[in-house]
Amino acid sequence: MYKMAQQRYACLTDLNGYFKKSDLLSGLSELEKSQLRTNIGILNYTGEGGQSAPVELTYSALYDLVVRKTLVTGARYIITDYQTIYSSNVLNSSSRKITWGTSDSVNPSPIYKLLVIANSNDRLDSRAMILDEVGKNWIVEYNIQREVLPDDKTTKGKITFLKDSNGNSAYYDFKNIKFRRTQSELEGSNNPILTPYIDLYTFSDITNGTVVENSNLYMTKYNTLEENCWNNVFIGDTYSNIIQSGCQGNTFLKGIHDSVLSWNSVNNLFNENVCYCTGSIYNKKILPGDSSLSMTITKTIHKVNEATIVSYLDPITYAYQIIIIR
Repeated sequence: MYKMAQQRYACLTDLNGYFKKSDLLSGLSELEKSQLRTNIGILNYTGEGGQSAPVELTYSALYDLVVRKTLVTGARYIITDYQTIYSSNVLNSSSRKITWGTSDSVNPSPIYKLLVIANSNDRLDSRAMILDEVGKNWIVEYNIQREVLPDDKTTKGKITFLKDSNGNSAYYDFKNIKFRRTQSELEGSNNPILTPYIDLYTFSDITNGTVVENSNLYMTKYNTLEENCWNNVFIGDTYSNIIQSGCQGNTFLKGIHDSVLSWNSVNNLFNENVCYCTGSIYNKKILPGDSSLSMTITKTIHKVNEATIVSYLDPITYAYQIIIIR
């Protein structure tokens, strides 16, 4: 993460080098100026000078400017209709992934105003800012490139990095993207669903069958999902975790904290809380009542031949103990 911070700082230095602070901040409200200073590193704006207000236009209109190479270098543009549109983990009758996020889909994403800055006549800076109140403290990176999805619907670009005010971060829009879990996938769990399926956010809370996005809650914080993490769902208190690259298809029904889920941990169902764990685990179902990963001591998960083993130092005898996860 330190290396990433260095790389981002270098980008901020470059941006300050060829845009005037007054040019970037003129025409914005005080709240928008504060957001922009925080998100893209403009810290000491003096208020002098200025240029015209940002240009408001639809995604399609701005994308057309990119394609035709007619952006104005240094200009600010507001995409008025940005929406996270994505391929879900659900297939249609043709075995193609169904698109979610559009206003007419089963899981529509909200529409945001997104402020972006042109680096050249055909390129936008990756850093962006959501102007709506809900995203005022988020750090956002955005790629305007239009993508054709498997069912032939198209995106409006995509958020490629998001970090919220609770210190949760991922390389996708974890605030709005949902993942489906079916009854069969949750069979034997302590959180059964009454419908054939349920669509969940990365960080979810379920109350009386209603799903809400809970990454803004106090006990959902400081979670880092690295690149290529996808289709992971966390229900309940989830804090101080690193989910390493390649971890996909994991469901935590009682949360996880103070843990590192190592590279390529896939397709696991955890019915009990996971804490103080480090290691990779594959295709396992931790059943209700199984405390192998819930003990409040430091544990390491190993893959030995075909066995998955949890090792820890017994706090009373100081002897190493081993549990085999079936």
